[in-house]
Amino acid sequence: MRNDRELEIKLKTDAAGLKLVMASRLLAYEAPEAPRRTLRSIYFDTAAGDLKKKRMVLRVRKTGRGVPQMGLKWAPASESFFSRGEAEVRIPVMRPDISLFDSPIAAEIERATEGRPLAPRFETLVKRRVRLVKLSRSEIEVAFDEGAVIVGDRRLPIREIELELKSGQEIELYELAIQLVETLPLRLHVTSKAERGFMLVSGEHPQPVQAPASRYSAEATLEEAIATIIGGSITHFAANWPALEEARDPEAVHQMRVALRRLRAALGMFKRALPCPEFDAFRGEAQRIASALGLARELDVLKDLVATGPQVNYPREASFETLLAALEKHRLSAYSQAFAIMDEPATTLFLLKMQAFLTRDNWRGALSDEEQPRLTKPLHTFATDNLSRLHKLVLKRGKGLVELPDAERHKVRIALKNLRYAADFFGDLFRDGEVRAYIRAVARLQDLLGVHNDAVSIERLLHDIEGTAGAQGAKASGIVLGWYGRGTALADADLRKSWKTFKRTKIFWR
Repeated sequence: MRNDRELEIKLKTDAAGLKLVMASRLLAYEAPEAPRRTLRSIYFDTAAGDLKKKRMVLRVRKTGRGVPQMGLKWAPASESFFSRGEAEVRIPVMRPDISLFDSPIAAEIERATEGRPLAPRFETLVKRRVRLVKLSRSEIEVAFDEGAVIVGDRRLPIREIELELKSGQEIELYELAIQLVETLPLRLHVTSKAERGFMLVSGEHPQPVQAPASRYSAEATLEEAIATIIGGSITHFAANWPALEEARDPEAVHQMRVALRRLRAALGMFKRALPCPEFDAFRGEAQRIASALGLARELDVLKDLVATGPQVNYPREASFETLLAALEKHRLSAYSQAFAIMDEPATTLFLLKMQAFLTRDNWRGALSDEEQPRLTKPLHTFATDNLSRLHKLVLKRGKGLVELPDAERHKVRIALKNLRYAADFFGDLFRDGEVRAYIRAVARLQDLLGVHNDAVSIERLLHDIEGTAGAQGAKASGIVLGWYGRGTALADADLRKSWKTFKRTKIFWR
């Protein structure tokens, strides 16, 4: 039986791209290439999907005429986005026998299923070629897969390359993937065959994912926080990619932008403590991608605001249909821009380089021997210092908040976002109830300032849309502007009270 940690990167391409990759000198190999073989895999779960809910995948697989194997994979939250737990064991027939796993794994499956029977849910049929590529310190298995996920008479094509570290240095896996993406038509594939199969079974689309909670050991240090927070941001961003790409889910765009903003906030904090130039480089790239997704998000918000506000209260006003039709054209165009930025090699490289950065611990090289102890500084101290600094910045920028002009209010809102992200990042170190109360007070202020910010954005967006909406659209635009002008006045009335509440809220890190 094999019970291990799998480190794997999936890259997708088309038929022509697959041929180019197979011919690439980057994947040169010494031993004769293994013949192409057929892999038949059957995936099992309960009728209620108990294993899927626990992020566990159980399959049986047969390669050609070989001996069947049963495998379980799971995604430990503490590992990198590219890492999964894996256990494999030989079995006599193409049917799972949980008792053949080690006792702890078998017990975990029993707990997850609560004794409910396992049944086949779907299968994959793949033609695979495998190479073992030897690098300076590592061996990487490269699998070229072509085939399909099969559910009854429905098929979902598979065409991808899998890079799996078999032995050696983790960093060389990321470096090879980066070289391949820089020179060949390859993009990151963040949805596994199992995930694609279960979605084909249910007819569901990928769902948006919120930011993972940051959890720390009892002796957490600054270095642990760097790995935890940056790794969590990578996972948060990548996990929402399928919901954008396949479902065009507005929440996915929002969550990807949140992931990038959180990442920028964290990198800014770390840069203050550690003079690592890559923190700035990654902040800049995160800003570039977030900006490219920004218009789609703004138009999603405008569409929702019109449909749930003015249109509901003016049900007989036909001009809203004209405005919304024009808005939808702009929105679809903005989504095309979002898809384009995600399909750029630079976006795949951004994620791979961030993971390589974490694996190398590059921030260490930016410190002298005398400065190295900064990394082992207790995280509690670092968190307290930064929360205090950000809290004071909000108080400073927010003086006379209700009377501040738009540009100054925007600065307060940004300071509040950074403060809220810091409270999220480090909340695990403090009393949960106090942290939640503080975040609620910050969030309330953010929301009220957001109303004002939305009104400013709406005016700009409506001006752009009116050119294609005609006179009817202009009429609806006037109603919308009046509606949200009133909303801004109401928000300002609450702002003074919420500002006082925030200033009175207990500072949990003291």
